[in-house]
Amino acid sequence: MPRWLTKTGVWILGAVAVLVLAAWLVLAIPMFSDFRRSIVESVLSDQIGQALVVNDDVRIVLGQTSRIHVSGVEIPSVNVPDTALAELNMLEFDLDLMALLGGAIDLDNLTVDGLQVNMVTLEDGTDSWTSAASVQTDPPSGTVEPEGATPAQEGAAEADGGTSETGDAPPAEAGTSEDGGGILAFLGERTASFTSIGWTIDNQATGFSFVFDLTNLDLARFEEGEGVSLVGKGTLNGQTFQIDGNYPRGAPFTTKASFGSMALSFDGQPIEPDAGGGFSGRFDLDAGQFGDLLEGIGLQRTLEGQGQLKADLTNQAGQLKVENLDISIGLEKGQLVEVTGSIDDLFAGTGFDVSIDGRFHPEGAPPPRARGLKDLALMGLHAHIVSQAKELEFEELTITTNLFDQGLNNIGPISIGRVRRSPEGELAFENMRLQAGPLDAPYVVATGSIGDILQLRKLAFEGTLAASASLILGDLGDDVAAAFGGVEAEFAIDDSAGHLSLSKLDATTVDTNLWSLAMRVVFTNMADLDGFEFDFDLDIPDGAGFLAALDLNEIDAGAMEVTASARGGGQKLAVTAGTLVGKSRLDAGLEMNVAGDEPTIRGGITSDLVNIRDLKNAAAYLVQLGSLEERQPKVQPLVMPKPEPQPLVLPKPEPQPLVLPKSEGDEAYRFKLDDLLTDLKIVLDIKEIVGEQGVSSVSSDFTIQDGKAQLGPLEVAYGGGYFNVSAGMDLVETPDRLSISGATGGWDFGDILDSIGLGIEAHGTLQGKFDVAGNSRSIDAFINSMSGSATISMSRGNISTSLLELAGLGIFRWLFSEERSQKFTDIVCVVAPVRIDPGKISSSSIVVETEKVQLVATGAVDWRNNSIALRAEPRPVGRPLSRSAWPFDVTGKLSEPEFKLDIGGSRPAWNERRGDMPSDRTPCTPDIRQLE
Repeated sequence: MPRWLTKTGVWILGAVAVLVLAAWLVLAIPMFSDFRRSIVESVLSDQIGQALVVNDDVRIVLGQTSRIHVSGVEIPSVNVPDTALAELNMLEFDLDLMALLGGAIDLDNLTVDGLQVNMVTLEDGTDSWTSAASVQTDPPSGTVEPEGATPAQEGAAEADGGTSETGDAPPAEAGTSEDGGGILAFLGERTASFTSIGWTIDNQATGFSFVFDLTNLDLARFEEGEGVSLVGKGTLNGQTFQIDGNYPRGAPFTTKASFGSMALSFDGQPIEPDAGGGFSGRFDLDAGQFGDLLEGIGLQRTLEGQGQLKADLTNQAGQLKVENLDISIGLEKGQLVEVTGSIDDLFAGTGFDVSIDGRFHPEGAPPPRARGLKDLALMGLHAHIVSQAKELEFEELTITTNLFDQGLNNIGPISIGRVRRSPEGELAFENMRLQAGPLDAPYVVATGSIGDILQLRKLAFEGTLAASASLILGDLGDDVAAAFGGVEAEFAIDDSAGHLSLSKLDATTVDTNLWSLAMRVVFTNMADLDGFEFDFDLDIPDGAGFLAALDLNEIDAGAMEVTASARGGGQKLAVTAGTLVGKSRLDAGLEMNVAGDEPTIRGGITSDLVNIRDLKNAAAYLVQLGSLEERQPKVQPLVMPKPEPQPLVLPKPEPQPLVLPKSEGDEAYRFKLDDLLTDLKIVLDIKEIVGEQGVSSVSSDFTIQDGKAQLGPLEVAYGGGYFNVSAGMDLVETPDRLSISGATGGWDFGDILDSIGLGIEAHGTLQGKFDVAGNSRSIDAFINSMSGSATISMSRGNISTSLLELAGLGIFRWLFSEERSQKFTDIVCVVAPVRIDPGKISSSSIVVETEKVQLVATGAVDWRNNSIALRAEPRPVGRPLSRSAWPFDVTGKLSEPEFKLDIGGSRPAWNERRGDMPSDRTPCTPDIRQLE
């Protein structure tokens, strides 16, 4: 061999050795560490579409497939300074040098140890994972499908939490490059193994934080690269977490995961590109113990129970469609909530058509009926929610409580600015806006927040009300409604003090001169008196004009005014009220102190002047207003027919009024009056009543003390007559029994005959006294159960007839009587004592006596059995043993009585007592009883 050839070979071998040594030195010795780092940083940054920094060393084991070892890797955030999107201790991967020489970079068999991923969203919505090249305007929350992503990549996106309920964008967006790739697209084509993984999702805008601590996460590529599998386990927010997914290319895929006691699965399949791409599948979630789930996502453990969620999901063109939604939540105490429906796009919050049915008590065990606001409990809820644009509207809303049912419509739209977890672990709805009424002209608009939606507390809303009179008078015509203008109000409610408060309500009428209303309400505690303020002033300048505007008969009542004011502080309440009709005014005042076992109430109703004409006008006025409801159907824009009972909810009881009806024979209706016992005194004092001859005044007291209620004496002077009545009730021992006693007098006998239409001229002053008791449940019950006694009497009167003399004296004596010639009879006296028993009145001696005749009647009237039996026998005064010339009987049915005249008269029975009349005979006492 030529020497030069040998030398050339040696030089070539030496050069190769030098090159290999140089390459080894470049790849191995620390001097070239920066060079190695820069190359690896550039290659990996291009591959993942995100800037990557190597802080430590890069070591390479050369071979046809070289093994690259990288330590101290960091992926900084583009948008959030001083925040690393990802950090890892060690990264190893295989690099195909032959492919690299051909210009292609082929990385595979990645091994990652000590990975920490930080996905941070700031208050303003800026996130740590979106690259500057991929920032979009108003990106939808949830999974964003990379352009050209394979089903395996889509499955991986789903597995990585693409349907996060918190609205956090999933890792599918992390590192999205300009060509539509990204970290997940990069990993979806390779086999990877992860150990000691930390993944923190911290959304400062919503307050939710999810901390994954995974011991391992393996991403394995199927043979021939036809998809990947994902297996991982560890903890999430301290609770056990596992995930297992298989994502074959172009074929159905599955994802199964567990989190504490919660288990979820998603079985899906890709959608062909010519059908729009994306994927669809069935999502199933078993929430396990509801309290565990709440704790797991960082919320307070305020609810216990179990829940399930099922839905068909379709992710396509950046939209997530939800169909066949079925959510069932059964709480520990027997409450049950079901949600069904569909959502066109969950990401955008549009196309809602969802029904909610709730039963908030154990099945078959509703809460007892409420006796007041403190006892009020929510029993059931039915709602049909639809969306208008991005806002929600209640197409139906029925709330059932133990006090009343209420159906509502025209509620909405309702928008929620954001859903947020508070630092205290409460789920809050913030920046809410709701309205009621027509969409183009709502009459209620409110904004605010709910600080704890799971317990429905920490409420704070303020808003306005602007309603025209057409809301309640629309059926009377537009012209009528327009004349009455409208009402405007500002209000604010909150429960910051631990109870619901109406901190402001100011209302006034506008655009009308027919009436003027001003009202102000402050209710610091809606279940108590503390901080209660109320002012009300209603003025009607022209009562007749007001009725004329309503197309009613005019009543010239003059000016009318109603005022009221109330103040509550601590356990005291002071109320004043006044009414003006024409020239008559009534004022009332009341002071109540509920401290102690027996509250005290003091009050009075006073007036300097009441005109009977004004009272009549006021009564006629109310009658005219009441005729509106007879002429027009009652307009209730907030009330709608209740929907048919939902299968979830028990059949609803009959709607309960605010005051519950009393049941026959049910002791429960006798609500515990001893709980309401108080020391009460109300004084009535009307100094002067004018407008009718003889009317003067009214005065009385109403008291309750030591469990006994007493009204009176009620003294009324009217038309020359008077009443003096007292009523009493034992609220503890016999709360259903009312006793009434008193006297009356000064009533002209002739006026009474005229009032009942007999047309007989008469004179005389009637007197009476009574003492009865009966059931207080109603007027009918009192009349049919009362018992006691009463007496009516009259003295020194006359009547323009002599028939009484004819009946007692006989025809011949009557023909020559003075009464016949003067055509009237002087009445010495009338005494009618009666015994009152339930449903029956009886008497053994009703006496009507003239100067010459004494008529004695006996018998009974039984209105419950519709019967009457009366016997009347007139005789000459002082001769009880003589024949009664014309006695008569009234018998038969009370509704159809039979009158029978005893022709020929009658004498006393043989066993009647016989003797002489005393010299000092007593008038109006049956003569037969006065015989000696």
